[in-house]
Amino acid sequence: MSNEPISGLRERERRRRRVNRIKKVIIGLISFWMIFSLTAIVILTISITAANKRIDNVERHNQADATGDSDSKKNDVDNNKDDNIGEDDEPTDDPIDDTGEDEPIDENAIKVYLTFDDGPSENTEKILDILKEYGVKATFFVIGKTDDYSKELYKRIVDEGHTIALHSYSHRYSSIYKSVEDYAKDLQKISDVVFDATGVRCKFIRFPGGSSNTVSAVSMKDIIKYVTEQGYVYFDWNVVNGDATAKNYTVDQLVDNVMKDVGKYQTNVVLMHDARAKTSTVEALPTIIEKILEKGYVILPIDDNTTPIQHIKVESVVTQ
Repeated sequence: MSNEPISGLRERERRRRRVNRIKKVIIGLISFWMIFSLTAIVILTISITAANKRIDNVERHNQADATGDSDSKKNDVDNNKDDNIGEDDEPTDDPIDDTGEDEPIDENAIKVYLTFDDGPSENTEKILDILKEYGVKATFFVIGKTDDYSKELYKRIVDEGHTIALHSYSHRYSSIYKSVEDYAKDLQKISDVVFDATGVRCKFIRFPGGSSNTVSAVSMKDIIKYVTEQGYVYFDWNVVNGDATAKNYTVDQLVDNVMKDVGKYQTNVVLMHDARAKTSTVEALPTIIEKILEKGYVILPIDDNTTPIQHIKVESVVTQ
């Protein structure tokens, strides 16, 4: 039997219990911290993934926002013109040859619509030169500029048989999509700018970010209802060259991006951009045109005969 006094044994037992309690507390704290850290990591990962998807969606759906904003800021004017939304502008669906005679289009032909957003800029002029060289027509969804050079480009688009259409005046998502009223004012402003330069009241529009954008503070369905009531027709896209994303695609990659999808549909609406920074798009355009024509597809400007490509179908909105 131990000669240690009972009081000593009790003290040692109390110490052992305290040590065990401290160990349990430490283990509990470590376990809690590990669980908390893992939970925080999971939540952070989910948040980052969701944010990346949101960013990718905006970029994929016609972002090029920084370029559009920087171009529009250079020549921005503040004189808003209210109400009286514009009416229509529609070139023919038939390609126009050098003789000025229209050729009949096979109804079963695969149709390709080359569209350019965020111009005009110096690249718009280069693109117009290329289109003229190949004898094909395209569609330009323009933003608001009031300098003489831009006005001449608006006019040249129309004079050379292309479709001029509306993208937005400011291309600033935060102000355009505050409300239906803010969108309407911006749309009216770009409609007036184009009309003053060309005498054309445009009918076709493209929403910044597309009809399915996730940045609008107001429901896009409300905006769709509004523009439809005003007689506008909006177009999204089903083929992209990729120049609206954050990736710096090479010229060959831009061509490949278009050609891997073009021809999959009866109506192919190709999204490209003619803002100042999109020099690679200009360089890729001749090869894109050549490859499309080699496949026997028909390149046309958007007009009343064009089947609208819409991410949110107008029928799903106006019939509700």
